[in-house]
Amino acid sequence: MHNFTYHSPTKVIFGQGTVPKIVPELQKAGISRVLLLTGGKSVFASGLYDTIVTLFREAGISFETVSGVQPNPRLSKVREAVEAAGKSRAQAVVPVGGGSVFDSSKAIAAAVGSGHDVWDIITRKHAITGALPIFGILTLSGTSSEINDTAVINNTDTNDKMPVAHPLLYPAVSIVDPSLQYTVPLQQVRYGGFDTIVHVLESYLAGNDTAGVITEHSEAYVRAVMRCLNALPEKLNDYATRSELTFCATYAFSGWCGLGRASRGDFATHRIGHALSALYDMPHAVTLSVIIPNWMEYVLGKGLNRDVFARFAVTVLGVPETAADPAAAGIDALRAFIHSLDMPSRLRDVDITAKDIPALAENAARTLPFGSVIPMDLATITAVLERSL
Repeated sequence: MHNFTYHSPTKVIFGQGTVPKIVPELQKAGISRVLLLTGGKSVFASGLYDTIVTLFREAGISFETVSGVQPNPRLSKVREAVEAAGKSRAQAVVPVGGGSVFDSSKAIAAAVGSGHDVWDIITRKHAITGALPIFGILTLSGTSSEINDTAVINNTDTNDKMPVAHPLLYPAVSIVDPSLQYTVPLQQVRYGGFDTIVHVLESYLAGNDTAGVITEHSEAYVRAVMRCLNALPEKLNDYATRSELTFCATYAFSGWCGLGRASRGDFATHRIGHALSALYDMPHAVTLSVIIPNWMEYVLGKGLNRDVFARFAVTVLGVPETAADPAAAGIDALRAFIHSLDMPSRLRDVDITAKDIPALAENAARTLPFGSVIPMDLATITAVLERSL
C-alpha cells in the first residue's frame, strides 16, 4: 500500500427513527440558531419538514428556512441562502435532502464562515478559512455528500459545474434513516445506486496498486449495490434492502475505496459528466452512465488496465474467466446492467450528437487537470466523448 492520511470526522447516526437525535447533537454543540435548507416539495409532502420544525420549536432552536434547492445545485440558490444565513445570524446549516442539498450546505457554510463570495471560493480566488458546522438529515442517497468534504455547484450564468473540497466542509453530524427514502421514485433510487457504483469504480478501475482488502472491499460494495438494485421494485420498501443500499451509498465516496493507492481515483467520468450537467441540466447519474462504459472502452483501446477491467468483469459482473476477452466482455456486461436500470449508455441515447462534442469538451477542460489512468487534455476528452456517441 502507498502511504495515506485518512480523515473522516463526520458522526453518522444511522437507522430508523433517528431524526429526533439531531436536536441533542445541536444542543451539545451550543447551537440555537440554524439555517434550515431543503429541496423541493417532497420534504413538505412527507411531513418531515413539520416534524423537524416541531422538534426545533420544542427545543428552543430558532431557524430560517430556504427551500427549492434543485438537482445540479444552482449558485443562485446558494447565494440566496448565504444572505439568509447572515441575516438570521445562523450558527449552523441543517440540510434536509439529498446530495444537492448537502452540497449546497457546504458551499453556504464556506461562504459564511470565510466571508467571501461563494463562487470566488469555488474558483479559488479566495481560500476557505472558516465554515459553519453542518448537521444534516439525508433523504436521498447516492452522492456520499453526507460524509465527505466535497461539493459540486452549478453556475448557470457561465455554464460551469465545479467542485470544491476542504476539511472544514465535512458535516459534523449526518442523520441517515433509510426509511425516509421510501417515497423516493424508483428511477431516482436507481440513479442514486448507479452514482454509488461509479464512486467506487473511479478508484477501483484506476489501478490495482493497493492492498487486497481495499480491492475486495470495493468489489463487495459494487456487488451489494447491484444486488439491491436488482431486487427493486419488488423490495422498494423493504428495510433490509434499502438499508444496505443506503449504507453503501454513504460510504462509497468516503475515501475508503481510494486508500493505499498512488492516485485516490481517476474521476475523468465525473468531470466529463459535469460538463453534460452544466450544458444540458442532465441528471448526474445519467451523465455517468453515458460516459463510464465508453471511457473504459477508450482506456482498453489504449492497452491500459486490462487486468483491472478483467478482474472487475469476473469478480463482480460474473463474466467467465474462460471468456475470450474478459475485460471487453465486462464492459458489455456493465452496459447491459445500465440498460436494465432504464438508463442510457451512449450520448445518442440522450440526443447529443457529434456537433455537440466541441462545446462539451471545452466545458469539461475548464476543470483540468484530471484523470490518472490517462491524464486528460482537450484532445483526450474529445476522444472519450466521440467514443461515447
